[in-house]
Formats: sequence, C-alpha cells, structure tokens
Amino acid sequence: MSPTRLSPLALKPRLASADFQQALGTRPVARSAHFTVHFAIPSLVRPGKLSTGPAPEQVEPVDEVRTHHRVWRLGLVIPKKMARRSVTRSLIKHQARELFRLHAPALEQAGWLSDQRPVCNWVLRLKAPWPKQDWPSAASEPLKQAVRAEILAVLAHCLKGERA
Repeated sequence: MSPTRLSPLALKPRLASADFQQALGTRPVARSAHFTVHFAIPSLVRPGKLSTGPAPEQVEPVDEVRTHHRVWRLGLVIPKKMARRSVTRSLIKHQARELFRLHAPALEQAGWLSDQRPVCNWVLRLKAPWPKQDWPSAASEPLKQAVRAEILAVLAHCLKGERA
C-alpha cells in the first residue's frame, strides 16, 4: 500500500487508556469552537501487571496508519453529553478518521513525525455540544459540512506547526 493511499479502516479509536491519558494530559496543539487536538509521543513499554511480575513488555501499536516507516494513531473522544444522538457521534467519528487519514502525509511533512519521533498519538476531543435545535437532522449534510470544516480548520492549524 502506498504512503498516500491508506486504508479507510486503518484509523479506529482504539488507543489504550494510558495512551488517552498521556495525550489528554498534554497541552492542545489546536482548538476550535467544538474540538481540541492533542498530540503525544507514546511510550511503547508497558509496565508489568504486578510489581513482582515479569519485566515490562514491548507492545506494538494497534490501529495504526503507516506513512513510510513511521506510525501514528488516532483516538477520538466524543462524549454523549456533547453529542446526544448516536448518528451525530458516528458522523463526527467518520469525518475525523477520513480527514486525518487524508492529511497523514501532510502532517508528516510538517514535522509531526520524524526519525526521532517515529510513533505518535493524536486525540481529537469534542469539547462543546452540537446543539440539537441548530441541526434538526442528526446526519444532515449541513451538519456534516460544519463538522468537516472545523476539523479541517484544526488540521490546518497543525499543518502550520503552531500550538494552540
């Protein structure tokens, strides 16, 4: 598979809890009215379950996108409190995965991945609700375009290399 043509199924929100905590504990790299984007370089060494147990294990990234020899993963935090309808949450997730997949090579060229940072985690968090009264249909085309525009805006901010 070529680096610019990535599988649409390659991005799934399956980061481990520790990966989410690490990424969400960092300062956001981009913000919009509804979204924040966090970036973290993960530790691929996980401690053993017990302090007396075996040595730490080396884990391989799950649900990853590979661009050349580099790997990045996407986690999504879309709480029910912010998007009440499951159709809306699904729409947001589909748009986020697709846009991050399409912009993976550009993010790599912008310096988010390098030989020194060959693996990274991105977390997109919905921080403000999408008002139900503004979008009568949970999966309407105007809502899809609004979500897409905001995610593109935060990605554009990341591509500039600026921090929020």
